[in-house]
Amino acid sequence: MKNLVSALLGGAGLLALASVPSHATLMIAATVGASSFTCADQQIGCDANAAIGTLTLNPTNIGGVLFEGSSQVQFIGPPTNALLTNSQQITNTTGSTQTITFAVGGTDFASPTATATAAGSGTWLNAPGSTIDMQWYGDTANAQGASDVNDLPGVQLASASFVAGAGADSFDTGQIVVPWVTASPYSWTMWAQGDLISGATTTLAGRSQDITSDVTAVPEPASLAILGGALAAMGILLHRRRRQDNNEPFATA
Repeated sequence: MKNLVSALLGGAGLLALASVPSHATLMIAATVGASSFTCADQQIGCDANAAIGTLTLNPTNIGGVLFEGSSQVQFIGPPTNALLTNSQQITNTTGSTQTITFAVGGTDFASPTATATAAGSGTWLNAPGSTIDMQWYGDTANAQGASDVNDLPGVQLASASFVAGAGADSFDTGQIVVPWVTASPYSWTMWAQGDLISGATTTLAGRSQDITSDVTAVPEPASLAILGGALAAMGILLHRRRRQDNNEPFATA
C-alpha cells in the first residue's frame, strides 16, 4: 500500500515516546489501525541516527504490519531545501486489510524561494485494490508538523492518489511543480494514507515521497555596490559617446 508509510514507520516499535521536542527540525508520526507512533529527530529511543537532519528507524512490526527500512532526511539551503522520505518494504501480515497513515514534517527551511517540486513513487506486489493518497503542505509561519498524523500546518500544495492493480504494479506522480513564494523561514509537512490488503507488500528503492525547492540567490551589499558603480560608469561613457556623435564639446574643469 505504501512505501511512503514504510519510510515513516520503518522501525523502533510502538513507543510511548517521552520528551518530544516542541519544535523539532524533523518529525514523523504514523498510525496502523488503532496503533500509533511518533518520533522526533535525535529523540532517544526511536531515532537510530545521531546526525541532525536524519531520522532513521529500525525495522519494526506495528499492529501486525511489518516495516523494514526507513530514513527521513532534511536538507536546508542554500542552494536547495529538501524534505525526503526513503523506505524499502512494508508487508501486511494481519490477515485483513489495514489502513496506514503517516506524516513527516520539517521546519526552518531557507528562503527566499519561488517554486517547490513534490514527488512520490513506489511499487506494489500482490496488492490489487490497495490504495495510496499523498498530500504535501507548506507553512510560511514555520509551524512544526507531524506531531501526529493530523498535524498538517499551512496550506496544501499538491496531492495525488493511486489504486493498485493485480500482480506487480507501481505508482509515480512525476515532478509536481507548485508555486511557493516566501521570504521567511518556513516548514513543510508530507502526508500519506492508504489501505494495504492482507499479504500485500509495497517496496521502494530510493525516495518514496519528497518535496524540494531552490533558494533564490540574493546579491550581497558589496556586490550591489560594485554593480551600481559599473552601471554608473557605463552611463557616463554612453553619454560622452552621444555628445561626440553630435559634435558637442565636453565641459572642462
